[in-house]
Amino acid sequence: MSELALLSLLAGSSGLQSVAVGLWLRSQQFQSKALLQDEEEQLTPYDSKETIDPMDEKTTNKERRNSDPRLVGWEFKILRSAQDSFRDPSALKQVLEEESMAGWILLEKLDDRRLRFKRPIAMREVIRGELLPIDPYRTTYGQNSSPWTKVTIATLGVLVLLLPSYLGFILMQQLLTKPSQPTITPTSTRIP
Repeated sequence: MSELALLSLLAGSSGLQSVAVGLWLRSQQFQSKALLQDEEEQLTPYDSKETIDPMDEKTTNKERRNSDPRLVGWEFKILRSAQDSFRDPSALKQVLEEESMAGWILLEKLDDRRLRFKRPIAMREVIRGELLPIDPYRTTYGQNSSPWTKVTIATLGVLVLLLPSYLGFILMQQLLTKPSQPTITPTSTRIP
């Protein structure tokens, strides 16, 4: 009977361990998402080029004509990767080459998953996006997980949770249906 209790405890603890590990991983995800949001809200501010106020009396007519608001200043973007792709120097070099074709300049590497770029607003007019091999306004890099990948991961997760339970059930069923050995009872023997 003690074997039965021990085996059921082992089978049940596997499922509990799986749940505990899953909860721990989920809390790690929440912490990393909170850290990302905090970092993005506190990005380093950069001043753009001074704009010329057309109503300012000190500016000349020539400056007013040349001060198209679309051509003054910078635009920014953050390029994200699902994995730590930017840790690899060759991958980082490739990304920088692709982005430089669209006029983007690396402003800062936030971490191994995020890069911050800037480019003059005037580059919108100069570089034709349809002629580039990449989208100049892309914000993700690398392979995004496909629906089949998500389904496969979910299926494996369910199997990992159900397999210990099923094996525990089979083990208990075999132990309980095992024919019991006949017990020998002492009989009284008479001596004639």
